[in-house]
Amino acid sequence: MTDTIMVAVDGRPEHRAALRWATERAVREGARLELVYVIDRSWGDASDGPEALLVTAAETLLASAQESALRFAARAPARAPALSGPQTETAERSPLAVSTRHLYGHVGAELTRASRDADLLVVGTRSGTDREHGFAGTLHVRVAATAACSVAAVPHGWEPSGVGVVVGVDGQPQSDIAAAFAAAEAAALDEPLRIVCVGYSANPLLAGLVPEVSLGDHRQRIVDAAADAARASHPAIDVRAEVVEASPSRGLVAAAEGHRMLVVGTHNRRSAKRIMLGSVSHDVLLNVRVPVVVAREHRELE
Repeated sequence: MTDTIMVAVDGRPEHRAALRWATERAVREGARLELVYVIDRSWGDASDGPEALLVTAAETLLASAQESALRFAARAPARAPALSGPQTETAERSPLAVSTRHLYGHVGAELTRASRDADLLVVGTRSGTDREHGFAGTLHVRVAATAACSVAAVPHGWEPSGVGVVVGVDGQPQSDIAAAFAAAEAAALDEPLRIVCVGYSANPLLAGLVPEVSLGDHRQRIVDAAADAARASHPAIDVRAEVVEASPSRGLVAAAEGHRMLVVGTHNRRSAKRIMLGSVSHDVLLNVRVPVVVAREHRELE
């Protein structure tokens, strides 16, 4: 159960997909929604706080975002998570609790610090149109790498579409966390769960030394184990497991097409390595066109 969903807002109407996604999830889970705006501190600004005019502008922006969230909430389905099977009755709608907060500093660092107070941090990410430009930011990738909680990246302009949840697994503990999150999400939505392990069975470095089939068998055991765990925790959901022959990032992006969400795991690195998300998750976040959740257990920041 998610208690607090935090969403970063920037005031641009075309970037409100993340706000809508977070609001609908908060309604579904009965969670508190917190809207956060960061007043960006430039590298040459040595002041301890923002000017009064910037604070006023931030408060005005947050008030507008709060109104938008309440409008999204009024139209959102009043469903509670069906964690033990399909929802049989429509849950009574509870009023959405929305709070706002403005911060001052460098955006990525401030969002990372704020994530200590959240169970899920939602950020926007560039759309397909944005990707056509040579220069585009990777704020969502940096935040996903450094946050204290799970992070959802929602493409700008996203509209609800697709059916089912996809999760990538590789047999590591972090993918077990991702698979558990994805299974709970599929149960809450009463939609199928697709578990994939992506990679190539033929490894040219091992040619002639290790039978090619052994790598495929290993991946099959990984997805089968993840599927068994998902069925054990949520018996009512439709679970599909498969091995995909492709490079991991490309395979996951392709697998996510036509689905509601993609879930991936991440290493909880320490110290300087904490800023690195991992090449697969990094590439997925830069290219996927559906909401992506980078799932992790809540951790203490250094």
